[in-house]
Amino acid sequence: MKDEEIFDILDGIASEETIIRHQNLLLSDEAYRSLFQEYAETHALLEAIPVEKTAVNFTDKLMDKWELAQAEVLERKTSKLPFYFLIGAGIVLILSLMMVFSLSSPSTMKVNLNPVLNILQNKFFINGLLTINTLVLLKFIDKKFLKPYFEKRFHVGSF
Repeated sequence: MKDEEIFDILDGIASEETIIRHQNLLLSDEAYRSLFQEYAETHALLEAIPVEKTAVNFTDKLMDKWELAQAEVLERKTSKLPFYFLIGAGIVLILSLMMVFSLSSPSTMKVNLNPVLNILQNKFFINGLLTINTLVLLKFIDKKFLKPYFEKRFHVGSF
């Protein structure tokens, strides 16, 4: 007798023919009797274990998460164009200042740096420069350290 037929008997869904063969084997075969007894004990133990039921859409949710995990993540490249623009603007500003100072006194090549030094010593200019540098530093720290840390922490705990 096959294992499936024995399980059908234990579950109560076996055909009459299978039940008759089973009863004949129980009376005549000692090995079958001990095998059936083991299966019956295992079946009783399995029925006693509480089975946890999953949500109706458990499989759909699991497949969605798996597909998202398998999806190719496109990494966005950062543009260096703003940095090039700032460098170009700085060069243009320096050249413009040099032209303005050279036009005011074309006969001599002497450059008066007092206006430039006055600008560099101005309290508002220094505070503005410090503020801009602080913002750039915070942006750098956020991009290089904080964002990767929190992305890693989010992805590790999400599944």
